[in-house]
Amino acid sequence: MPKFEKIEYKPIPASELLLDMKNISELMIDLAYSSALFNDKDLAEDVLSLESRVDTLAYLLEIEIMVAARDVKDAESLIGVSTVASCADKISDAAADIAGIITRKIGVHPIVGEIFEKVEERLMKVTVKADSVIVKKRIEELDLAARMGVDIIAIRRNSDWILDPKDNERVYQGDILITRGAPLGSKEFKGLAEGELGKLDVEKRERFEKITSKFVELKDTSELMIDLAYSALMLNSKELAEEVERLEEYVDNLHTEFELLALTSDFKKEEASGFLGLIRLGVAAEKIADAAAEMAEVVLRGIEPHPILKLTIKEAEETVIQACVTSDSPLVNKTLKEARVHEETGMWVFVIKRGERVIRPRADSRIQDGDVLVASGYAEGADDLRKLASPSQVCEIEEES
Repeated sequence: MPKFEKIEYKPIPASELLLDMKNISELMIDLAYSSALFNDKDLAEDVLSLESRVDTLAYLLEIEIMVAARDVKDAESLIGVSTVASCADKISDAAADIAGIITRKIGVHPIVGEIFEKVEERLMKVTVKADSVIVKKRIEELDLAARMGVDIIAIRRNSDWILDPKDNERVYQGDILITRGAPLGSKEFKGLAEGELGKLDVEKRERFEKITSKFVELKDTSELMIDLAYSALMLNSKELAEEVERLEEYVDNLHTEFELLALTSDFKKEEASGFLGLIRLGVAAEKIADAAAEMAEVVLRGIEPHPILKLTIKEAEETVIQACVTSDSPLVNKTLKEARVHEETGMWVFVIKRGERVIRPRADSRIQDGDVLVASGYAEGADDLRKLASPSQVCEIEEES
């Protein structure tokens, strides 16, 4: 049976309590996923300790709201604060669920490591062993680019170097291969070259890659929804709130696809515990998305965000701003990647508003004159982004009605 500490009421500003809840719950998500990735019990216990802290803050905030509500009008205006507090608490609970996978020794499947691997290309050096299945095979036979996303960019044979080897070049015992490719593919190719893998199970690998990509999308979308929901509240933007609502349905479908892929994969019997951990990661990501959608409902129901909410989000560790792109901006006609907005300002553009459209940008999304960039980051980068978007022109952003 859980033990509950006795909480002594102290008058603390509601905005301060809510700010702590927001910052701690978002920190908990990062810590929880890290505890799963590294199977780190200490990190997991830190998450559970923070959950207890958020529960206490939620209790104190609920008292503050009750004390502040003197009549029906006050109560109606504070509904949004209560809802956001409840959602921050639910996000912390979801993070604690992830940490519980580790503290209860359920564990997570090794595929989780692959999920969190960065997809950046990396170089690798490997020596071909005598018992490797790739000995005497032509590079075109190996079909490395298609099968595992790896290219052999050079071969050192004795003291000679073969740079950019042709497809008909054969691989021999003792060759030192220099490859470029994604981390997972490079790891598998190393196993083939050194004789640790007898063959590459392409079909199984493709299934695992599908599970990996589904979960990465599930995790990233649920976290994007949190940013969008807080932004919708601060900017009182119905557009952003509607995007959160749309994404909530998308995440529901994504989660179903993820679970079906996991359930139909041929995990070994001894991997059952880790498989359960994988499933629970998906459930936790969906809970985070649901909490974000619940926050967005405050705006969709036409409830004017209470000043406490706007103050809380404004004073958070990261701020949310809108920046209008004018015709004289160096950003016009550049993709986000080319514009290097994050590198130049420290702000992360997570939405582009183009007329009545709300666009979730990718690296190749092109910025246009008149776009409104919704971005988050530390306050010191906010002015830099505004100046970059509107160097010399005044750009008025229409407020949501």
